[in-house]
This record gives sequence, C-alpha cells and structure tokens, in this order.
Amino acid sequence: MYKTISREHILEDLPEIADIRSDELREKVVDAWVFALERSSFDRVIDIPGEGSPKVFALKRGTQDAHLRGVTRLALAIYDEFDKTYPEAKVDRDIILAGGLCHDIGKTWEFDPINLRRWRERGDRYGEPSFRHSAYGTHVCLSVGLPEEIGHICMGHSLEGAHIGHSTECYIIRQADHAWWHVAAALDLCHPETIGFAGPNLRVRPIGMQ
Repeated sequence: MYKTISREHILEDLPEIADIRSDELREKVVDAWVFALERSSFDRVIDIPGEGSPKVFALKRGTQDAHLRGVTRLALAIYDEFDKTYPEAKVDRDIILAGGLCHDIGKTWEFDPINLRRWRERGDRYGEPSFRHSAYGTHVCLSVGLPEEIGHICMGHSLEGAHIGHSTECYIIRQADHAWWHVAAALDLCHPETIGFAGPNLRVRPIGMQ
C-alpha cells in the first residue's frame, strides 16, 4: 500500500501545470508526480534536493521545484521567440510544458535517501545508482499513460540522450536544462565543489558582485 500524495500540493509546487491546455495531458502530469512521489521517501516536489545529480550542481538555496519551473519557463521562452519570429516553424507547446515539468521526475528515485544508502553500501549488488533519474522518469511517464514524447524527453534531456536522436521538443528542453544549470553555476548559486561538470572555462561571479 502506497502513501497518499496530495494532488493539490503538486499543483502548488508546479503551478505551470495549470497552463497545459489539454485536460487529459494536464491530469496525466499530476498522475505521474503522484506515482513517483508515492513510491519514494518524498511527499512533495519541494522535498527533493535542488541538484542536477547527487553532488552535481547542488544549489545553495532552493529545491527541485526551482529547477523544474525554471527549465520549463526557459523552454517556453525559446518556444515564444521562434513562434513570434518564425510562426511557420511548429512546436507543440503542451509537450514543452509537460516535458519541462516532468523531465526530472525520476529524481524521486535517484535522490531517495533509502536508495542512496543501499547503493552506497552494496553498489556491487545494485549499482550506484541502479539507474539514473532519466531512465526511471521514462518508466514513470509510460506507467501512467503519458505520451511517448514525454517519456522520450525524460530519457533524452540528460546524459543518456547522447545515445538517441532528439525530438524537437526534447532538444528544446535539453538546451534549457543544461543552460539553467550552467548559468546557475556561473551566478554562484551552486556549491563550488559541485560545478566541475560545467567545464574548465566557467568563471563564477560571486553573489552580490556586478
């Protein structure tokens, strides 16, 4: 028996869900978060640590909702820019919204403290991790009946995406995701020992300095 997860709390933590035009897609996004949270140690999206992966791009302040919402808004800004300038280039706005809000849903697994302890103690048996948030997120999305396009975004936005071709909407989410973390690191919003993934060319501007 799984614990009860509040659908209202999900909508509070990720208010952009309300902007999804399709009633069915909007409900499925909430279903996906219920599925993921009820099988985890977390009760809300705001309970999940604000990190790209464990100890990678760890935010000094804020939790996973800040990243999910920020990536979604960045992706929508990309959509709006090209829709305004090149309206003949068609992108599915609902898929951008749903994909942005679900792209890291698998972190309910990868960041679960019970899982982290098991992998740390018996990585020889389970792996460390057994699988990453991108793979688990795809499982979550397909399990609740979200469209294949959303599962593809979960898999394609992260490292595993190097091995598959990206849909248009996935490519936009992937660019927004990587940009969000790298800019957060550049703005000194991440703990310095966790930003190595950004590469050697990054120069961090200390908070408060212009």
